[in-house]
Amino acid sequence: MKKIFGLLLSLMLVLSVTASFAEGEIALGQVDYAAHGTGCFAVITVALQDDVIIAAKIDEFQFIGDREDVKAIGVPNSDGSFGESYPEGKVLGSKRVNSDMYSLNMQRAGSTVQIAANYNYIEAYVTGKTVAELEGIVAGYTEETKADFVDAVSGATTADTLGYVQGVLAAAKAAKASTGTYTFFNGTGENVTELYLVNNLTGDKGVNYAVNGFAPDASYTITRTVSAEEIEAGYSMTIAFKTESGYEAKFETLHIETVPVTLLSADAMTGATAISFSAPEAK
Repeated sequence: MKKIFGLLLSLMLVLSVTASFAEGEIALGQVDYAAHGTGCFAVITVALQDDVIIAAKIDEFQFIGDREDVKAIGVPNSDGSFGESYPEGKVLGSKRVNSDMYSLNMQRAGSTVQIAANYNYIEAYVTGKTVAELEGIVAGYTEETKADFVDAVSGATTADTLGYVQGVLAAAKAAKASTGTYTFFNGTGENVTELYLVNNLTGDKGVNYAVNGFAPDASYTITRTVSAEEIEAGYSMTIAFKTESGYEAKFETLHIETVPVTLLSADAMTGATAISFSAPEAK
């Protein structure tokens, strides 16, 4: 009877958790972040739901050499052409994958907690907190007082615990970003030599998407991701293009969305704009 009651209780807990996860859409955010010194970089991933961090994963990568007793494990293709430019005697490696070896070096410096365990403790600490809550916590610390933050994260001992949590916060904010995808069709009847998406907030033109040529009837798909802060500030873009004959045109209010965009010649325009939010009809 106790076993049956235990199973029912477990099932109720699972259903409760599942129901809570079903309340809002889950978004993923990932950043490359300098959480610890200048000799490595962290890759931090967060799952966010209703502004709550429901999962986080931290890993870090740096050039690592073999110890006398343990061989360093490189990232994939370290034994191929990717690894040919490595510093002699080093591989680019994940600290999680190389946790045993890396942590033995930490142990020499007095550490009593493996690096992977430190990551796990930090991940557990941030899980269940809102972005605003985490922002409020880290705002109370500076580079000079970051050592005091270590005591706030149960189990963690790394001196840069604050840096990792700040990285989690950056990944959580990245999960709130918006992405637009635009499939451009060249309907001008001639080669397009310039195609820019200009950031209307900053005036930045970015790259020329037609620099390698954009032939008549060709298509090219572009994706653009912007932060929640930029969206709140009124982010939009201007489509600016030019053809080989010197014809130039603009559309100044492109928002973050997923749409086809056909570039039109002056003769093909049916209104005031030089684009159409539709794909050409199949021939």
